Amino acid sequence: MKKTITTLLLLFVLSLWLEAKNKDQPIVITFDGNKLIGTSELEELVTAEKPSRFAFWKEKKSTINALLIPKLDELLTLYYQKEGFYDVNVTHDPIDEAGIHFHIQENRYIKIATITIQSDVEIKEAVKLKKGKRFRAADFSDTKSEIRKLLLNQGRCLYKLDTKAYVDLEKYRADIVITLDKGDYCHFGEVTASSDESSIDDDVIFSRLHFKKGDRFSLEKIKESYESLYALEAFDNLHMVYQAKYSDIIPVDVRFKELKHQQHSRVGVGYATDLKFQAKYHWEYRNFYGGARKLAFDLLYSDKQKWIENNFFNPALLEIGDYHLDFQNSVGYQEEQNIHNFDEKVAYDRFYLHHTESNWLHGMGFGIENREISDDRAFFLIYPFIKIIYDRRDSKVNPMEGIYFSHEMEYGLPYSPDSTTYLKYTDELRAIYTLSEITLSAVGRFGVIEVYDNRLPESKKFFAGGAFSNRAYGYQRIGITNSATKPSELGGMSMTNLSMEVNFPLYKSLHFGVFSDNTMISGSEKVWEFSEEIVRSAGFGFRYMTPVGPFKLDFGFNIADYSENAVHFQIGQSF
Repeated sequence: MKKTITTLLLLFVLSLWLEAKNKDQPIVITFDGNKLIGTSELEELVTAEKPSRFAFWKEKKSTINALLIPKLDELLTLYYQKEGFYDVNVTHDPIDEAGIHFHIQENRYIKIATITIQSDVEIKEAVKLKKGKRFRAADFSDTKSEIRKLLLNQGRCLYKLDTKAYVDLEKYRADIVITLDKGDYCHFGEVTASSDESSIDDDVIFSRLHFKKGDRFSLEKIKESYESLYALEAFDNLHMVYQAKYSDIIPVDVRFKELKHQQHSRVGVGYATDLKFQAKYHWEYRNFYGGARKLAFDLLYSDKQKWIENNFFNPALLEIGDYHLDFQNSVGYQEEQNIHNFDEKVAYDRFYLHHTESNWLHGMGFGIENREISDDRAFFLIYPFIKIIYDRRDSKVNPMEGIYFSHEMEYGLPYSPDSTTYLKYTDELRAIYTLSEITLSAVGRFGVIEVYDNRLPESKKFFAGGAFSNRAYGYQRIGITNSATKPSELGGMSMTNLSMEVNFPLYKSLHFGVFSDNTMISGSEKVWEFSEEIVRSAGFGFRYMTPVGPFKLDFGFNIADYSENAVHFQIGQSF
């Protein structure tokens, strides 16, 4: 008897498992009747799965877990109502061998009849609702959120906002009324920093904030401060606590936890037509002995390049009033062979102080270099330099909008009768604009060298070519452009380069790009003289978007001679 009961119990459990397993099978789902709401939007709502467009051997059918089906009528109805279809009718056929099929009668939707705004400040740009368009709950909610964001960015915290949507289901109309009293400006109050355990001084935290006590409050300044603090890579957790609604004075407390896992390393390989394969190694120690300092080592090895560099960064080393200066030192050694018509060994040390503020970086420092060039003498150079950057891009990793400008200048000191005295400066301007997921980018580079005494080492002159320059050629394979197809191997004294690119999505994170690169390098020692040929190239490539930037594969060719071409692989955006 006991054995029989045990057997029956096992059979019952087995039957339940088989039933559950059967219900958990993917079921093909299809829709009809939906005209204004796309099928792909409905498939995303019900979390349907669909084969990749690259899996051409699979049927392009969307499937859903059968366990979810009992709730889908209600889910689809609620979604349509949020989209303004209050009279929608959703039904489905019984499940058969073809799957489950939903019938949707969208019927008439609610239309926005009037939008009345009573405000003492301009807010039209924040209103996402449009007269004559369908009334969507999401647009109504976004409008309230955007108005609040607009006011807080203007420094207005004590506003009075009232938004109402009067929906008439019989007349299928919605009347929107927005009433706003902007209130007075509010300002940042006391700024403090707090942590359970910290080796990072408050001065380091404050040096990264884009606001101080007494400044007009702004959400944009809060956002910029977050970005600057996280750029130190010294925190596991960071949060700014403030209340921007109940007072015109808003104190801010920066709460943080220091990084626990401080040492990081990564290994990578790359390939370019001219440089072939390269192996790279990077190691860094974040928050090195506290204070948000950073110590890093980089190694690169290939048949043509060998490079080792040590970097040390110390934030807010000096404070002059509200003006902070960061210290950075880079010391390294580099060898290059079979890239130019000369081989080279360089030992260098560069140290400088720089200041970052909002969208600006400006700094100055000293460089020391010993350049040993084959078939020539060694050049020992000492030069002060300055660097200025203005960056208004919306992202450093993968920008979609904005501009970027940089100016670099170095002056070779006449420390001895044999030393080379020169002035070299390089300017760069980038512009990025995105319209309907199509990103247009352009970058222009311009450089000039003036030599006052003695010879300049060939490697200090201008060359072009490579993933960040003219992509029809390998790294620095373009010298003086005395020919549109066969440029010289000698470096130039003046350089201009213009690259333009269009990128658009293919499928999810995979994007496709087409580009044009144009380069002119002059050998004339007369400044501002550009009389050489232009090396013009074009090409295409694929970009796979990741959180650390795009993985890019580009193929470029000289439009006047297709035999001049190159393939480049890189991680990171060129714009």
